[in-house]
Amino acid sequence: MNNNQFSQNAISHKELNDFFIKAKKDISSNSTPENNQLKENQEFTDLIKTWTETSQKILLSMKNEQKVLTENRNPKSLMAFGAMGAHINMALQALKATESDH
Repeated sequence: MNNNQFSQNAISHKELNDFFIKAKKDISSNSTPENNQLKENQEFTDLIKTWTETSQKILLSMKNEQKVLTENRNPKSLMAFGAMGAHINMALQALKATESDH
């Protein structure tokens, strides 16, 4: 084969370079372990924020609507509401303690 002749399947240097650049972009766009961890951390942080807001709303509702929640309830139900409120408060305090590590 003559040096001036190219195979039908030959690729030019420019085309090869374009493929190489595209391949680099594809590789970098794939999720890396670091990106996955950052995404998981953000998802967890978002869940904690939502949980905190919801928990605070529940406690406020329990406080403001105490009569409605306790009216015509048996003693076990009243104890369960009290325990639920206590556990939510303890969980919020535990969360605050973990935030002091940052």
